[in-house]
Amino acid sequence: MLILVVVLATTVVAGGVTLVKLVGRLRALERQAVTDPLTGAFNRRHLEACLSAAAERRIRFGESACLILFDVDRFKHINDTLGHNGGDAVLKALVALVRRRARKLDVLCRLGGEEFALLLTGTKVASALAIAEQIRALVARSRLIDGHTISISVGVSELRDGQLLLDWIGDTDRALYHAKRCGRNRVAWNTRTGAVLSTCIDDARAV
Repeated sequence: MLILVVVLATTVVAGGVTLVKLVGRLRALERQAVTDPLTGAFNRRHLEACLSAAAERRIRFGESACLILFDVDRFKHINDTLGHNGGDAVLKALVALVRRRARKLDVLCRLGGEEFALLLTGTKVASALAIAEQIRALVARSRLIDGHTISISVGVSELRDGQLLLDWIGDTDRALYHAKRCGRNRVAWNTRTGAVLSTCIDDARAV
């Protein structure tokens, strides 16, 4: 790989392209490989790499990490009403809105369709829940597209010691769907280790 880069560098420099420009182009290609082309958020591939890194830091340094999964409520109705261009506009506006609230180190990814993930490193579940609720409320009171109120349902889960990545994702996903069962437009999180059910942030009942 290094030899290939050296050969390419020699070729492009000889052709009038500087090494600095080559490095810039390579970085741009790397960015494209991990970026969702519609919204500009990172893609699932990048999320998987970041989750693995978070798990490694948990093992080596005991660093906390939380995963937030959220999706747009009744997105099919939005597409049916506004058309796919309108739905795309909602997704792009949602990403822009979440980025304004997210911290610089947080990783925002589009998993596909209307579902997104936000990885919070160095964060305990209480702080993650506060951030998740702030994002949910921000979306609910914003007009992502003129004349329509948009809401999201949110699931939150903290990485446990020794937990497999698939189980961490599964816990968060179950919390997300519990938020939908609670009535949508709310945040839910796991109440017990490995629990199938979760508790909604505005529901005091233990489930």
